Amino acid sequence: MQISVSSTLTVYHDGQFWVGLAEHVEDGRYGVARIVFGAEPSDEEILRFVTSKWAKLAFFGDDPSEASEPAKNPKRRASSSKN
Repeated sequence: MQISVSSTLTVYHDGQFWVGLAEHVEDGRYGVARIVFGAEPSDEEILRFVTSKWAKLAFFGDDPSEASEPAKNPKRRASSSKN
């Protein structure tokens, strides 16, 4: 059995923060994870991220600990549901 896997990390500035967009394709399933670096990451910081944290990313929503919890404040909960 052969499994096809492809991953890409794109780092860009969104106007406020440096963000990483990690894309992963495995057996035809496409998953994506967004990573906020904050300040511009160096090549060494990106390499460290990929080698130590890449495997922990929840590309397909498989990890419930990665899911965000609803806001406790009803006004924040209402504004987040509009996005």
